[in-house]
Amino acid sequence: MTDSDYTYPRSKKTGARTRRRVLVLVAVVVLALGGVTWWVLGGLADQAAQCTGVPARTGDGYSLDRQETDGQCVGWLTDLDFAFGSDDPVMTKAVGKIVAENRRVAGSGQPYVRVAVMMPMTAKPDSKLGAGPIAHALEGAYTAQIYTNGGPTPYGDPKPQIQLVLANIGNDQAAWPTVVAGLGTLTTGEHPLLAVAGMGVSVPQTRDAAKELNTRWQLPSIGSVLTADTMTTRKADGGAEKPGLFKVSPSNHAYVKSLAEALGSSATTGFLVRDRNPDDYVETLGDDFVDVFAPLSLNNHQSWFNGSTPPSTGSTALFQEAVESISIENPAVVFYAGRDADFPRLVRSLKFRRGASAARQLVIAAGVTGLVVVPGDQPGTDAAPLTTRDLADAKVTILAASSTAPDDWAQGKSAPSQYAVFRNAFTTGAAGFPKDDLADGYAVMHHDAVAAAVTAIRSMYAQKQALPLPADIRDQLTGYRDKPIRGAAGEFYWSEQQPPNDLWPIGRPVPILAFPGGVPQGTVYATQCQRLGNPGNRENYQVLDCAS
Repeated sequence: MTDSDYTYPRSKKTGARTRRRVLVLVAVVVLALGGVTWWVLGGLADQAAQCTGVPARTGDGYSLDRQETDGQCVGWLTDLDFAFGSDDPVMTKAVGKIVAENRRVAGSGQPYVRVAVMMPMTAKPDSKLGAGPIAHALEGAYTAQIYTNGGPTPYGDPKPQIQLVLANIGNDQAAWPTVVAGLGTLTTGEHPLLAVAGMGVSVPQTRDAAKELNTRWQLPSIGSVLTADTMTTRKADGGAEKPGLFKVSPSNHAYVKSLAEALGSSATTGFLVRDRNPDDYVETLGDDFVDVFAPLSLNNHQSWFNGSTPPSTGSTALFQEAVESISIENPAVVFYAGRDADFPRLVRSLKFRRGASAARQLVIAAGVTGLVVVPGDQPGTDAAPLTTRDLADAKVTILAASSTAPDDWAQGKSAPSQYAVFRNAFTTGAAGFPKDDLADGYAVMHHDAVAAAVTAIRSMYAQKQALPLPADIRDQLTGYRDKPIRGAAGEFYWSEQQPPNDLWPIGRPVPILAFPGGVPQGTVYATQCQRLGNPGNRENYQVLDCAS
């Protein structure tokens, strides 16, 4: 028998100790494997949340996350040349120019601060904000950045220099809590974030984001294309909270007041076509038509439809009922309270109206940021932009109260004093964008929002000879009554007074677009100070003059 064949006897004590060693070894292995598993799964989860084409979720000058639900890349950036996953060449070009200017500012050796442009940077076919307007908005923001950084302007001397923080809250704006929290971390340090422009469209998420920016981070927000009268963070009268959501666009109420002046006595009868979806923009626009045109009793002459942009509650953009009612009632004016995406479908549907209405030219009144009608002999289809042939086929004349009138302004017709300077900066030099990108109004309005923030920043810096705080900018924005801000779309100011108002621009022109041509003659309506009668109660919606 060899030594290897012999089984040594073990005492009970030795066997127990061995078992304990085995158990400890097993535990160590399990823990090690568990740690590896945790590390692997954690790494995979982190990788899953990482945007494609981005080296990591966070880095120097960016913080981006890939959403699990739809793969959108949301977050913010200043120094990463990344268009949030978009492959639209117009979008990628605009982002690249902004990032290049941000890098130049950082290396200039001059003091600089930041202004965020927060909005949806990605789009779907049914998004309220499409890919074209998004890209044009960034072009306008960049034009404001490069123009104000380049030398003395109506918006102040070029100190401090301005970096733009691009912040994507997703096509439905649902990612705003995470993005706002990320922007909040940028409010301190040597180059603080001092204001937020853009803010997307008139939906509840915009209001919620603005409130969080204002109350938690003292950051003022400046809406570029917000028009719904409910877009306010003001509490009910007597509330202690300062409102912090400024707007550079006219409100829906101002749109409708402008249309009332343009239509005058010609609006003898009317019919209202309105979107029934829960959407601040369409709800308040419809209510404003009913209120301002009270003698027409539009509540008794209206038809509802399901708009195609979310949240949609049924079969979308069906105008058969509206066309039938218009055929029967034969109104002098049809008022439209819906999103831009569904407007072409309504116009094209109206060519099928019958009776006396079909034999004459019909006026449609609407309120839009910028309406585009493409010259052409061929009709469009579905939601494609309207053509002049569409209007001819439907026997329709459109009167649209708007934020901008680029075609008229380019010809010098009632052009704001600063528009020619802006247009030149937009189409030449470092910007060099196509003039056609001005048509939808998004470039102009985002330029004005950024320019307003820069004006307040430069004013406070000149007064303090030091970098201001975000709260300083909020207060300064209400200090331009005697010397209004010279926006490309017109001069305006905001007022802080009692009773408090909702920070809509005051004194800003509201142009009327007419298709085909023939803008009504008369004085261009200018916005007035307005406030909601009870901002906390949507059911008792009422727009008041500030003096009321």
